[in-house]
Amino acid sequence: MDEVSISVAAGPGRVWRLITDVTGMGRFSPECTGGRWVAPASGPAVGARFRGSNRRGLIFWATDCTVVRCEEEKVFAFDVAQSKVRWGYRIEPDGAGVVLTEWREHVGRANLLIRAVDASGVVGFRRERLMVEGMRETLARIREVAERE
Repeated sequence: MDEVSISVAAGPGRVWRLITDVTGMGRFSPECTGGRWVAPASGPAVGARFRGSNRRGLIFWATDCTVVRCEEEKVFAFDVAQSKVRWGYRIEPDGAGVVLTEWREHVGRANLLIRAVDASGVVGFRRERLMVEGMRETLARIREVAERE
């Protein structure tokens, strides 16, 4: 499991709205370019599904995600069907702001195609390290927007 945290000088409600807006995640992530809720879902709830879109260099791909934890202003987590990775965010009060943590953990074995693509390096060598670096970048961008807006 990988985990990265950052202090954010904003309230939990503001941070919650940013991390659960899958349609706007592309403005924060170096790899995710956005997403869309899959009907009948229209927002975050346990069991809600969304389709993510991603890009690394010239490679584009989509992911099928299901929300597995959704505690308003506290925890938002989803499983990615193709990679068998659970991604999540935790919001913890900290003085006048919050500590925002992003984590990822393997919850199964990725399908053969995903394993082959990862091994090929086409989406970056040292993929696990790239993911942690991307988490740091994502959190910094979320903080910037949360503290500004």
